[in-house]
Amino acid sequence: MHSIVTVDPLVSPATAQELIDWARLDSDDPKIESSLLVATQLVISFLRLELLPRTYTLTYEDWPTVGTEYGSHLSRRTYSNKFRIDLPYANLLSVESVKLNGVVTLATDYRVIPGKPAQIQFDEIGYNEVDNAALEIVYSAGYGPTFANVPSPIIQSIVMVAAYIHNHSGCDMGQAISGSGASQMLRPYAVMGGMVI
Repeated sequence: MHSIVTVDPLVSPATAQELIDWARLDSDDPKIESSLLVATQLVISFLRLELLPRTYTLTYEDWPTVGTEYGSHLSRRTYSNKFRIDLPYANLLSVESVKLNGVVTLATDYRVIPGKPAQIQFDEIGYNEVDNAALEIVYSAGYGPTFANVPSPIIQSIVMVAAYIHNHSGCDMGQAISGSGASQMLRPYAVMGGMVI
């Protein structure tokens, strides 16, 4: 079981003015900012990538495994520890810290594997008797420090999704990516593999 959290605020790389111009809205419409934030979160979830830098903490209470941990009289357990750990939402910018069983490890004790998703490779797993999470990784992810680093098709897609949300008064949220026409623009940037988040 794992958890992935961030306490950094969500910021949209698309501006209110872009949405106003695209959807021909009144500039004093009170739903503009909320539509942009909801659209940004939907796009992040669809892409499985962070857009603007935020810090995430990935925690595993028990060391992650692959395979079947539970067997029966008909089948035996067939699992092993994972030594490569996917980093969700990782347009990886940096790894801040890695703790194994509550103990901070050195950067020489693991390797960062770039990719979609980025991963951390361990050569060995440390064990102790302390009642801590087996693994905690703190890292920052995003395209870069400014809006200019986010690809323009992603920003345009956020505007399209926000316009859809605004025009449908928040209804049909599950259809906002496809209904707005943004899915085709977003698909080349999306992470297709990695852990379920």
